[in-house]
Amino acid sequence: MFQQTSYLAIGHFTHDVTPHGMIIGGAASYSSITVRNLGVTPWVVTSVGPNFSLEDPLLEGIRIHAIHAKSTTIFENRYDARGHRSQMLLGVASRLFAEHVPQEWWDADIVYLCPVANEVDVSVTTCFDGALVGATPQGWMRRWDVDGRVFGRKWKEAEAFLACVDVLVLSEEDIAAHPGELERYIALTPMVILTQGAGGALLFADGKKIESRAYPAQEVDPTGAGDVFAASFLMFYHRTHDPLVALDFAHCVASFAVEAEGTLGIPTYSQVLERYKRYAGS
Repeated sequence: MFQQTSYLAIGHFTHDVTPHGMIIGGAASYSSITVRNLGVTPWVVTSVGPNFSLEDPLLEGIRIHAIHAKSTTIFENRYDARGHRSQMLLGVASRLFAEHVPQEWWDADIVYLCPVANEVDVSVTTCFDGALVGATPQGWMRRWDVDGRVFGRKWKEAEAFLACVDVLVLSEEDIAAHPGELERYIALTPMVILTQGAGGALLFADGKKIESRAYPAQEVDPTGAGDVFAASFLMFYHRTHDPLVALDFAHCVASFAVEAEGTLGIPTYSQVLERYKRYAGS
């Protein structure tokens, strides 16, 4: 279905600390693995340190342009009984600028800006003309202290980035520190999707608000589900130009992602079709 679509993600691959050791994380990894499993060879511009293996089998089939750094970006995520996350940032790789994007990738059909530690510079937005540009702004909404404790920050640079973004996907958690900012993002962006976990999502476009339901899932690890959702939505919306159908498809794909640790739950296209057909119209 998506074979002729080119997809580029820009953001850090990370190491995430878990009770079982380090695993691959970061929006760029979750989204590119999703796209690969849907049948496309994704491109990724990222930055990692010497302790990160780009030959990891999890990344097989992904074309990677990596800027070498002294450290890989490392997060430790902790969830309380209500599912709220607190984070520690234990390392940060290099910032990503327009000059780091290979020119042969400038004509990508879909571009996904997915910072995790404020690493994607606004200059990157000048590289693309005619692409469907999506973004998850969580990395632009983070600050951290000298000990690595992560806090929310106001996204002061929103106007500059959103001037080129077609679809902004963010979560209730992303805007928790500044909930009033949502209306500003809606005014600046053609389409905004606010994800609400098991509660589904809200889509804002053309002055309308549309509610959509999440698919049922046995949650094990919610990390990265928003990035799986965003990548799936962008792929299906690019193909169908129907945001409602794309929302439903994205919910279906994301329902798999929460059912295993890290990236291990991200489904294949055949798995998605089976669940999609089972629940479509229910």
